[in-house]
Amino acid sequence: MKLSLPATALLFAASANAQCEASPPFYNETSKPFSLVLTSDNSTINGSTLSACHSGAGIESLCLSRGGGVSNPTSLPAATFNFNTSSDPFTPNATLGTPGILTWTLQTTTIAVPSSVRFSYDPATNIALPLLFPGQTDTQTLAFDDQDRLNVQGYIDWSANPPNSTGSTQAFYRWYACQTYYSGYSYENLAWGLGPEKPQNPTCVSVGVKRVFV
Repeated sequence: MKLSLPATALLFAASANAQCEASPPFYNETSKPFSLVLTSDNSTINGSTLSACHSGAGIESLCLSRGGGVSNPTSLPAATFNFNTSSDPFTPNATLGTPGILTWTLQTTTIAVPSSVRFSYDPATNIALPLLFPGQTDTQTLAFDDQDRLNVQGYIDWSANPPNSTGSTQAFYRWYACQTYYSGYSYENLAWGLGPEKPQNPTCVSVGVKRVFV
C-alpha cells in the first residue's frame, strides 16, 4: 500500500515512540472521556471548548473550538480527552489532584495514534504551548483538582532569595487563550504562562480549564 508523505511520517513517529516505550507505560490508568471547557471573564471565550488542531505530522495544538485563528477560521467539534495516571500514584495533595498526563487519540484512515501533551517552549517569550505528540515521551505532568480544574503543580518558591522548597505542593492555574504561531500554523490556542507576570503576547486572555465528562 502506498502512503502519502504525511501518513508515512505519522507511521514513523508512532513506530519510533512504540520502540521507545517498549516497556508498559508509567501512566497506565485511563480516565473516562471528557471535554475541556474554558472559563473566563471574557464573555466571548467563557464556555468555549477545546479541539485538536493540526500543527505538523502527528502534532496537534489545543485550539479553541470556536475557530477564529488564521489557520482555523471556522468552528470545529470539541475534542474528547482522557487523563492517564499511574496504577501506583503519588498524590502530594488530594485536593489539588493526582498528577498524570492529558491524552488524546489521533484517528487516521489506517491507525489510531495515542498522543499526550507536552509543553513547547520558545525562549524569546513567556508562554509555553501545550501540544499533543504521539506516545508518552517528554510529557508535561498535570492534574485536575477536586473542582475538575486543570493545574500544574510545584513545590519550589522561585520568588525567594535563594529559591527553596516550600515544603508543600502548590497548584498553579496560569492558563491563557492566545493567538499563537507554531511551525507555520496560527491558531487561537490554549497556552501556559511562564511565571506570574502577564504574557508578552498581547492577544492572551486569562482562562480556567475545566474537565466535563461526556
